[in-house]
Amino acid sequence: MRALMAFAVALFATTVWAGPMMLPGPSPESGLKGVWRFIGAEIGPWAKPRKLAKADAPFLEYAVDFEDGEVKGPAPLACKGAKYQSGVSYHGEAFGGRLAADKDGALAKKIALSDPEISTYRVTCGSTARDYYMDDHADMKFADGDVVYTLERPTGMDVGQYQAGFSGPSFDCTKAKSTGEKLICGDAGLAASDKKLGAAYLALKKSLSAENFATFQVGQRAWIAYAMKSCGADAPAPDAGTVTECLKTEYDSRAELLERTKVYRAGALTIEPLLRFRMRANPATEESDIYPQMRGGPEAAAFNAFILKTLKLDRWRMDDKSLFRYGDDVNGMKLHAHRFYSVGRFDDRILSLFVTTSDFVGGHDEEGDYTIFTWGVRAGRPLSLDDMFAKGADWKKFVLGYCTRDLQQQIRRDGVPGDLASSELPKQLADGAHWSWDKDKAVLSFTIFMDSGMPESVYDVTIPYKTLKPYLKPDAPVL
Repeated sequence: MRALMAFAVALFATTVWAGPMMLPGPSPESGLKGVWRFIGAEIGPWAKPRKLAKADAPFLEYAVDFEDGEVKGPAPLACKGAKYQSGVSYHGEAFGGRLAADKDGALAKKIALSDPEISTYRVTCGSTARDYYMDDHADMKFADGDVVYTLERPTGMDVGQYQAGFSGPSFDCTKAKSTGEKLICGDAGLAASDKKLGAAYLALKKSLSAENFATFQVGQRAWIAYAMKSCGADAPAPDAGTVTECLKTEYDSRAELLERTKVYRAGALTIEPLLRFRMRANPATEESDIYPQMRGGPEAAAFNAFILKTLKLDRWRMDDKSLFRYGDDVNGMKLHAHRFYSVGRFDDRILSLFVTTSDFVGGHDEEGDYTIFTWGVRAGRPLSLDDMFAKGADWKKFVLGYCTRDLQQQIRRDGVPGDLASSELPKQLADGAHWSWDKDKAVLSFTIFMDSGMPESVYDVTIPYKTLKPYLKPDAPVL
C-alpha cells in the first residue's frame, strides 16, 4: 500500500474531447458505475518495451468502485466528492496526447483501442482528472505514466461480493506465465480461492516442524501440477470458462482440506500431519493422503510404527485392485483416493484418532469410510474395549438398549421412514473402531442401514461416563 501512496500525482493532461461532453456531475453513467478490477498491465505502445515488476504496476489485482460522489479503492484513486463526465476522445488526444504521433492508429490497436473515436469516462477528484477508455472488448484502459492497465467487470464473483480493495491471488501477477496463472489473475473468484489456499498453506508452514512441512511443500507442488493438467489449463487452446470453473472447484476443496489440517499437542508430545501425493495418467487418478506422526518423546516410536503398519504406508491405495476394481474402464472420469484424519481426545493417557477415506473409483457414487483408533499413550499400544470394560459386566446388553433408544429418537426426529434395522448394532458396538473416548463421555458412531431402503447414514450416540461407569474398569485409561 505504501507503493500506492507514493505516487499520488496528477496522471493526465486535460483531454480535448472529440464529441459532446457531459457536464461534471456526482453520478457516474451506468457504463462506468460499480466495481472494476485491474486485471492486466503492460508498457504503453508509445514507450520503450520493458519487463514489468510488481512495483511498476501497483494497481494490479485491485478493484475500484465508482459510486455517487465517491471513488472507493486504492490511493490515490479513491476520493470523496468525485465528479464524473463522459464523452469521446480521438487517438491523438488519448492518454494526455501520448498517442499524438499515432497517425494510422497502429499503436492504439496494440492495446485494443482500434476505434478512432474512443468512449471515455473522466473522473475528477479535487484538482486531478483521470480518464478511463472503453476498449474493443468492453473492458477499460487506464494509464499511470507509461503503464497501461486493463480493467474489467469482476468475473467469478456474485454481485454481493464485489468490493473495492485488493482482489488478487497469493502470487505476483506480473510474473504470471502459464495459462493457469493468468486465468487465476484474471478471475476475481478464482483469485480469491487461490488466496485462501495460499493462506491455509502458510498457516501450516508456521505450525509444522520444518521436516514435516517439507512433505506438504513437495505434495503441494505436485498437486498444483495435477490440478492444472486435469482441468485442461495446459491445453493449447483451453476453454477459459471451463478451466476456471474446474480450477475453482479444485482450489476450494484443497483450501478446505488444508484448513482442517491441524497440529495437536499434549505436553511435550505433538501429533503433526504428513502429506503424500501421487497421480497417474491412465486412468486419471490422484491420491492425497494426510496421515499423523507423533513427535516429542520416546512414546512416539511405537505410535508411528503402528500407523505405518495399520495404514499400510508402504504402498499406495490407488494400487489396491480391490478398491479400484474397475481397472481402466472408467469412461475418462477422474478418480481419486483421499485419506484424512482428525483427533478427538489427546492427553498423556489417550489419543482418539479418526481416519476417514473418500474415494471415487468409478461407478456411480463416491465411497466413504471411517475408522476410529484408540491409542494408549502410556501403554504404548492400541487399546481395545477389554481395556475399558470390566470382565463379567453385561455392558453390551446395556449399551445396545441405550443406543437403540437414542437412535430411534434421532431417526424419528430426522423424519426417516421405516424401522431401525438393528441386526448390525450388536456387531458395531462390539467393535472398538466405532468408539471414541472424550474427557467425560464415550461416543459411538453407527453406520445405519434402514429397512425402508434409504441410503446408509452415520449416527452418533453419546454416553456420559457417569452413566457408563458401572460397567467400566475402575482403572480404565479413559477415566
